[in-house]
Amino acid sequence: MPYSNATGGRRHSGIFNLLMAGTVFAFTATGALAQDASVHHVDVPAGKLTAAVNRLASQLKLQVVFDSSVASGVSTSGLSGEMTADEALSRLLSGTGVRYRFVDGSTVKLMGATETSEPVDADGTKLAPIVVRGDANRGDRAPNVAILDAEDIEKAQASSLPELLQKTPGVSLGGGVRIEGQTIAIRGFARQSDVRIILDGAPKNFEKYDQGTVFIEPELLKRVEIEKGATSVRYGNGGFGGTVLMETKDATDMLRPGEEWGIWAKSGFQSANKQFLETGALYGKSDFGGPVTYDGLLAATWRKSDDMRVGGGEIYNYSNSKLTTLLANVGAEYDGHEIRGTVAYGENDNWGPVAAIRGQSAPSDFNIARYGYKEAMRRLLTWREIEDFTSTLNYSYAGDSDLVNYRMMASFSSTSQHATRPDIPGLNPSASVGGYENDATYSDIKFEAENTSNFTLGGLSHSLNYGVQYLDHDRDISMYDIANRTQAQYNYGYYAPWFMPEGTQRTVAAFVRDRIELTDTLTVTPGLRYDHVRSKGVPNDAPRFNNPLAGHDYSAVSHQGVTPAISLSWEAAPSVRFFAEWAYAMRVPNIDEIYSTQSVQTKASGTSRDLDVERNSTFNIGVDLSFNDVLTADDMLSTRISAYNNHVSNPVTRRFGTVNLAGVSGNVPFYWNTPSYDISGIELQSHYETERLFADLGVSWMTGERTGAVNNVWGPDTYINDLAPLTVIATAGIKVPDRDLAFGWTGTFVDDQNRTPYNQGGQTYARPPSAGYAVHGLFLDWTPTSGLMEGGEVHLAVDNIFDKYYEPYLSDGISAMPGRNFKVAISRKF
Repeated sequence: MPYSNATGGRRHSGIFNLLMAGTVFAFTATGALAQDASVHHVDVPAGKLTAAVNRLASQLKLQVVFDSSVASGVSTSGLSGEMTADEALSRLLSGTGVRYRFVDGSTVKLMGATETSEPVDADGTKLAPIVVRGDANRGDRAPNVAILDAEDIEKAQASSLPELLQKTPGVSLGGGVRIEGQTIAIRGFARQSDVRIILDGAPKNFEKYDQGTVFIEPELLKRVEIEKGATSVRYGNGGFGGTVLMETKDATDMLRPGEEWGIWAKSGFQSANKQFLETGALYGKSDFGGPVTYDGLLAATWRKSDDMRVGGGEIYNYSNSKLTTLLANVGAEYDGHEIRGTVAYGENDNWGPVAAIRGQSAPSDFNIARYGYKEAMRRLLTWREIEDFTSTLNYSYAGDSDLVNYRMMASFSSTSQHATRPDIPGLNPSASVGGYENDATYSDIKFEAENTSNFTLGGLSHSLNYGVQYLDHDRDISMYDIANRTQAQYNYGYYAPWFMPEGTQRTVAAFVRDRIELTDTLTVTPGLRYDHVRSKGVPNDAPRFNNPLAGHDYSAVSHQGVTPAISLSWEAAPSVRFFAEWAYAMRVPNIDEIYSTQSVQTKASGTSRDLDVERNSTFNIGVDLSFNDVLTADDMLSTRISAYNNHVSNPVTRRFGTVNLAGVSGNVPFYWNTPSYDISGIELQSHYETERLFADLGVSWMTGERTGAVNNVWGPDTYINDLAPLTVIATAGIKVPDRDLAFGWTGTFVDDQNRTPYNQGGQTYARPPSAGYAVHGLFLDWTPTSGLMEGGEVHLAVDNIFDKYYEPYLSDGISAMPGRNFKVAISRKF
């Protein structure tokens, strides 16, 4: 049982409003949906009921609540096959004397033979329930998948998605302490296009140079799934590091048993940057006496912080933030039909350094003497306005036929940033730092349709999932380069930066995967995906960067390819399960790589329309181990070990370096395909629990080598630039069930990182080596089940209790992390 220009960034505002209005209309006009009768594949081995329920809860994505006395000494014969949640629970509990009932759409209560209400002891005192739930590190999942549920998200008290994910083995945070400059790296892949971000099915990647990648508020989320690697044909074109799937909260997640509506409020504070958090939600669910069940949730979150204090006491100038987010999630159900729409909006406005990915921002002594401190500081700053918008509309149907279980979705998402330098006479910032003013809007329109058919053929059970996808990605970029306002070759200052071109990418794709049960213990899932991507640039308004003599060509180019994949799952014993996965994934060059340019005076000046598709032959293997009664009666130990290798061919890199350009005659493309590289690693995640104790251990190690170097492809082999060092994350704690308390310690231990091309001739482009560190923290969680605070939660934590100064490898030695940080979050449902 696990532990319980002022116009460029706003060009799409009319589209935003139209889509929001369309979503609202869709729910007004639709009256179709009902109780979930979805068919799930379940596979639960025989054994102790507690372990069996834990595995089933993970597969069905349910919470199961029961008192320890209900499951004590009870065993089950297990089950396997395609069935609804009701069928699975009935069969699992058959003959055990244990009954069940749904208290809401995602929570199940187990009861003894005579139990009718809350579990009580012999004296009539209510007992604390045990909550069994799907977990990041257990269950019938591929070895490369980790999950954070609502409870994990609440306890983390994270201010951003990268902060939330950074304790997952194989996942690293980059960029520093400024929320608007943070990035995510997975398994040594740190490019934005290598980590796919999806919110309620909508893509959410931002690739503006030297800025962050994702601006989603963790308070909106009920669940995050991290699929490390690129072995699934469900997603295509990129994501070599992995895919982060996020689901927003809905009313069903918030309602307590017997409620039709409710209010939730939460306040939080952390001391390192004096950040205040206020969030709340209003939600309800009812059929209003008719056949259609409706639900809706409205939520708002506000964060405000001062400058960050890093370890040792230094305060980072202009690292403050102010973030406001809104969420609407509404749905309706009728007779197997479900329709659901979400709208999420966030904005963040503040002053900060030109590069959001930065640590301290301070003027030089020379400029202080010349301008005075205040004026010298202003010359380093940029005013940023960030708007993040996501809307989705989903329709699904699970009917009586095993052959028809389909889903359709449409989404529009957009992230825009408007940046302006201070109006200072004589300040003429260059185009390389964004000019005087710039706008960047990245928007995506996505359509998707899929069906799952369950059938038996040739004596084998099949679950065939197939679908089609369409994605329209648009980059709308503009800049005012005040330094060249008198130059005709720069269009008098108005153009898109040469390294951040405008353009579109349209993707049409189809996929199929078939889960085949060869035996009761052996399952194979072959898959195939086809992607066709058409990229088209927008000719630059500046003649300097739109010159055929320099090799500039913004016309359309197409890439296509097939991604085959296969996975195996073998249950060697009831407590031992082996996994293996392989795929030949592909990544199409993005707009920046195809259409970035330089001037005719340089050697590598042209656009790069002849780039080949990157390929990744990626392989995962793993084993899940789960044992009961290891050290004491009724304890549980689960361990997941996985290993992976990525062989990337035709990687796309910027063409630079004296050796790479030696002997070049005429102009050549700015980007080119270089020799291959490999990244491999090992991950371990282990969880131990008794009625009173719990412990977790996560380990991640990776290595990688590139053929040649980025700046010398004919030279000696070099390390990969984005490898995270050996990292160990440990947790140990104590539960006090009769007080609804859990408290404990966490430790993060990171080794030195000297395996970097920085010392292999890469000082101009590579990350410098970093020192190792150890950071400790304490936490206490109180979730009362009775009394005045019933329905409330209190989470206390102290991170970095020894106020350690440390700089993670992916911070490039320019940004330290928060110092000693006291955190508190108090929430309550009414």
